[in-house]
Amino acid sequence: MLLLLLSLTGDTVRVLPADRTPSFDGRVTGAEYGVPTLEIVRPAGIARLWLRRNGPQVYLAALIPDASFYWGDDLVISLDTGGDRAAGPMHDDFQWYFRRVLDSSVVQRGEAGRWRMPRDDPDWRLGPEREGGGWEVRSVSEAGGWSLEFRLDAGYFQQGGAELAGLSVRLYDDDPHGWVAWPAAAVKHPTEVERRPDLWAPVSLTP
Repeated sequence: MLLLLLSLTGDTVRVLPADRTPSFDGRVTGAEYGVPTLEIVRPAGIARLWLRRNGPQVYLAALIPDASFYWGDDLVISLDTGGDRAAGPMHDDFQWYFRRVLDSSVVQRGEAGRWRMPRDDPDWRLGPEREGGGWEVRSVSEAGGWSLEFRLDAGYFQQGGAELAGLSVRLYDDDPHGWVAWPAAAVKHPTEVERRPDLWAPVSLTP
């Protein structure tokens, strides 16, 4: 897969200030967010992602073309808040596993090199909830694809002090059956990237 990364300085992703406060209704457009931060070429079309800061909040918005609806199509966002780049998920690492049907989504936290479900409940799902500790999500699914807006406190990106937070994203499309991860890495399967904070890209907030 060809990955095109924009708004970079070296290997660091810059979270640029938003031109305006996003409407945060789950509908994502270029008119609202401007030039994409990241474009991922997939068989179903180019997925566009934006990282923008608006005051004390950071928005990650995604516009994902996909005309073949499947509830389990997903966007996985993994964040290393402490910036320690461990070889496996640790307590400062978080993962939001957002599915096209948001009720089936999962939120996990790292512990001793693995992802841990809330309350260690393997059947836990987001259900009707659309928020948690310092984050919120909205999504819209239509015939041509789906879009998602994820808003979280800027503090998630600042806990490491001088060490920049780390970020990875992974997409799954049921038709055609396939995964793609960013950053790209020499791994056997794209899903390995989301389990390897040492492979994630550093993220810098622009005031």
